Amino acid sequence: MTARLRGALLAGIALATAALFILYLRQSRSVAVGSDGGSIALQAWDMLRGNFLLHGWAMSDVSFYSTELPQYALLEWVRGLSPDVVHVGGAMTYTIVLLLAALVAIGKPARPGLRGRWDLRGGAHGERAVRAGITAGIMLAPAPGDGSSTLLLTPDHLGSTVPVLLVWLVVDRCRPRWYVPVAVGILLAWGLVADPLLEVTGVAPLVLVCAVRAAQRLHPKDPQDPQDPQDPGHPRRPASPGAGREHLRPAGPARRSTVAVRTERVPVAAVPRTVGASGWFELSLAAAALAAVGAATLVSALITAAGGFALRPVGTSFAGFAALSRNIGLTVQGIGVLFGAFFGRGQPVNVIFSSLHLVSVALFAAAFCVAWRRFFRREGFLVPALALAITLNLILYVHGDYVQNLLSSREITEVLPLGAVLAGRVMAGPVLKIRVRGRKVLGPVLGVVLAGYAAGLGVYAAQPAVATEHQDLAGWLVTRHLTGGLAIGYWLANSVTIDSGEVAEVREVSIRNGMLAVPDSGWGFARQWYAPAGHDADFVVTDAAPGTATWHSSLNSARNTFGPPARIYFYHQYTVLVWGQNLLTRLG
Repeated sequence: MTARLRGALLAGIALATAALFILYLRQSRSVAVGSDGGSIALQAWDMLRGNFLLHGWAMSDVSFYSTELPQYALLEWVRGLSPDVVHVGGAMTYTIVLLLAALVAIGKPARPGLRGRWDLRGGAHGERAVRAGITAGIMLAPAPGDGSSTLLLTPDHLGSTVPVLLVWLVVDRCRPRWYVPVAVGILLAWGLVADPLLEVTGVAPLVLVCAVRAAQRLHPKDPQDPQDPQDPGHPRRPASPGAGREHLRPAGPARRSTVAVRTERVPVAAVPRTVGASGWFELSLAAAALAAVGAATLVSALITAAGGFALRPVGTSFAGFAALSRNIGLTVQGIGVLFGAFFGRGQPVNVIFSSLHLVSVALFAAAFCVAWRRFFRREGFLVPALALAITLNLILYVHGDYVQNLLSSREITEVLPLGAVLAGRVMAGPVLKIRVRGRKVLGPVLGVVLAGYAAGLGVYAAQPAVATEHQDLAGWLVTRHLTGGLAIGYWLANSVTIDSGEVAEVREVSIRNGMLAVPDSGWGFARQWYAPAGHDADFVVTDAAPGTATWHSSLNSARNTFGPPARIYFYHQYTVLVWGQNLLTRLG
């Protein structure tokens, strides 16, 4: 490829990336930002103001401390605190994950010893292009509704795929040198500080696959036991005519092909080995992955010891056999949502676009089955590790209490990019080879499907933007100069705060023994908010429907704690009780 063509290709990729980001941003704005997004935005805002260790913060079982939180802090430094930061961050993360997934799926370029003319009807470059097309196509058009909320909005496990994809990009593209395990360990430790789920989707698959490959080297089928089918002496490679001294590249059984190739003899010694015969590379990768767990644990312990944020323990309890059938059903539907193929009632999903996304599900399912069938073949790391990561993630999800509804599929969002890469790596070859009546038909069919995905993305991105969940209340409070108060429950407080740009600071309180008190569990709050010396709150707000038992309980608890309010306002579904004095001095 000439320098001019390479520059044009890079410019085209940059323009396509910018266009995808804009489309994803517009689609993200079609769903409302809630308290989960508000919590992450407020944590980043606190870091931006100097609280780098997030002192006093109670967080969920995922901190995003080394991944999305710096991203949000940078966005807020540029744009200020607003709900749109959550939309921009979600669109940015999804675009980055898509690009990394396509890069991993493409694989390494043709070997230096191969010099020939390749066309896009087959051959190395053709297969790499199809890999990228399949991977990017599967991820191209996230479903609206629940799909947008899960993939394009609040930070969750999708962003944690970035370190995993970078690890596999390094392992797949680089020669086996000492610095590769070092880079792998650093990347995994970086991701593990943010999200412990990488132990399941990043560390465990790499360690197990490396262990299998190392064990296979103890009983090699071949004295050299090469990992790469293109390596001389591979069990599936015919012997070269020069008694192992030279061979004809590219090798393989004779077959009919439309690929124009010019071959030349290359000495065996000139063809690089993928992995050393001693197995040091596999063992080094496994050791680096395990060391990353220890390093991330040490960093988290140091943060806690220095007074930094506190994490909730990860829930791993078994939901029980009675819940398994329900969990499996919701998991299957959740995978459909992630891959854009969901026909559920109440979802604004066009039936035609959902039907097209069944092709993505089929490609993923076929690749997943093929990967497991070939798991113990001596064919490298990536494909078996991806299949294992997806399996472990799904098992961990199905057996536990996380499965509540379709939005719970945020716990398995890594299945989408990992599954897309798996489909690209495994299914590109069959797409190019399978013929019907002597003609290759799968490529054109997938091209039509890809065009349908692009059309679907345009339709989804054209949906009107919606207001945030409590934007009306935030505006009402600001106009009445009610700028500090308390909200009963998590889902109201941080949402109102970010909707007002922190002009109205509304902090969460809970009900204990008929009194309002600082939360003693949960996440998304900082304990310094409740110090009366530096903060003020003179009202309590609830969104419970008037007349309900929850509404009566909220009002009675507020009166029991602070006495009778000076004023009571009713605005839409909200009830606002105002005292006109700092309530934090009397808060339990």
